[in-house]
Amino acid sequence: MTQHQPRDEAAHTTAGQRPGRPGGMPESDALAQALREVLTLTQLARGVLAERLEMPLTNVEAVEHVMLAKGAGEPIGPAELARRLGVTTAAGTQSVNRLVSEGHMSRAPHPHDGRRQVLDVTDSGFRHVMGELGPLLEVLFEASGGLSEAERQGALAYLRNVARAYRTYLEAPRSG
Repeated sequence: MTQHQPRDEAAHTTAGQRPGRPGGMPESDALAQALREVLTLTQLARGVLAERLEMPLTNVEAVEHVMLAKGAGEPIGPAELARRLGVTTAAGTQSVNRLVSEGHMSRAPHPHDGRRQVLDVTDSGFRHVMGELGPLLEVLFEASGGLSEAERQGALAYLRNVARAYRTYLEAPRSG
């Protein structure tokens, strides 16, 4: 029977002290466990969000990608959206067509490349999604309310490290 490290000890384990498990898997620590829980709850919340919006999850994700890209000053078209969703161009186009026909999204010619299109979320699409997403974002924002500046900086550093780790994984060649 495998023995697990008690929670108290896991909280005091540092990155340099993580013992390995058979098979090369690192032993989990309190931060890794908390991150795993957040990732699991995020996945569950996304499913509930899609259900409440009465939209397929892929379409909710499409709207989010388009809003985030536009907010970053880098609007995207159908092909880039399909890549970000991890679906074929045909499947991405099908989602865009559905979102356009439902009034959630619009297409326009790219301002500098007439062969491409730029996607945007309509005002009604934005209101529809934010009507459900807004309350979640509000409680997530409140989650950091009681943190000191030092705690905020530590949490920010950890989250940036996690994001960098994900980018490294996504950019790495496939193993095996």
